This record gives sequence, structure tokens and C-alpha cells, in this order.
Amino acid sequence: MKSLLVMITALTLLASVAYAETITVEFIGMVEYNQVNQGIFADVNSGDAVLATFTLDSEIWEASPGGYGVRGYPIDQSSFELTIGSVGPVPLVSPQPNGEITYFNIRNADPVADGFFISNQLDWDNLLPKLDVEGGIDPYFSFIWSVGYTEDTFSSLDIVDAIGSYDYTGLTSFYTAVKDSWADPIGLEFVQTNIIGGPVAIESMSMGSVKALFR
Repeated sequence: MKSLLVMITALTLLASVAYAETITVEFIGMVEYNQVNQGIFADVNSGDAVLATFTLDSEIWEASPGGYGVRGYPIDQSSFELTIGSVGPVPLVSPQPNGEITYFNIRNADPVADGFFISNQLDWDNLLPKLDVEGGIDPYFSFIWSVGYTEDTFSSLDIVDAIGSYDYTGLTSFYTAVKDSWADPIGLEFVQTNIIGGPVAIESMSMGSVKALFR
């Protein structure tokens, strides 16, 4: 009987491992304007292609503590890279201030809207991840990528169910920028988000591939 229980437990663990996926997320956009005049971001120009990538584990997540229709997946902070034109890749500050966790959050019917956003908290996009670039107001620049869609876009809060590409189809709102405290010194135009599944990390799009989207 003991051997049977051990075998069942082992099979259960194997099934769990097989189900977990490394998810790669790509944010693709374009620079609308740039008001930064010093540091590396001074080299960013209007029209530059934008690519942010990171990975996460599909089986590691937290539910919204406020009871909202949101599930947060902690991203691998060391995997995050933001490239804007010739600038980058820019990583996140590691660790984040006060040991904060950076999440890729999925909304489903919250209450009648779907979407996703990156944040250092689960419910809202007002505690933003810090980029490893010194800011002019805050100690660091921060990054916001918050996109809303119609309520029929996602079928669940499971990121595996959300694997796919999201562009302007069903889009209801977006707020994408490089921020410095309350200011938006670099405005970004949303183009597309890709949620890519696979048992191992997948190579992100090259900047050449991203630039091709604007030709």
C-alpha cells in the first residue's frame, strides 16, 4: 500500500511539472514623444520601436486580495528587458524598492472588462516597476503598460488560456509610458502584446522584427 501511495504521489508531482509552462510576454509599441533631455533616455526619438520582454511561470500566481477579477503572475525580474530604439536593453532595478514583487496581472470580467497590466501590486496599476535608470523626479524611471479589452476577450484568469497576440481588436483603452513620478516624459503608443507559451523560455522578437511592424 505504501509503495502504491508513493507512486501516486510521484505521478501527481510529474503531472504538475508537465503542466507548468514558462511564459514569455512581449510588449510591442512605438514612441509617441520624448521630453527627457539627459541620461540614456535622451537618445530616444519619436517613432522609435519599443520592445519589452520578460518571462514567468504559469503555475505561480496570486489572487487579488481585494476580491477583484484579477490574477497576478510574478515575473522573473532578472528576465525583464526594455529596448527603445537604440537604447537598451534596460533592466528592472533588482531588487525592487522595499522588496516589491513585479506582477503581470490579468483581468477577466472585472467587473465587465478584460485586460492586463504590469504592476508591483495585484489590484491596480499605480505601484509601478522601477527601471534601472535614474529619474529626474523619482530616484528611478518607472514603466507602465496597462491595456483594456472588451469582456469577451479572456475566458479565465489562467495565463495559459490567454496565450496569443493582442492588438487593437476589442481594445477599449491603453496607458503605456515611461514615467517619472507623476509625469509621463516618454509617451508610448500601444501596438501589440504577445503571450507565448512553451516548456522553456522562447527567444524574444528582435528589434529588427519589431521595426518591421512599422514599415
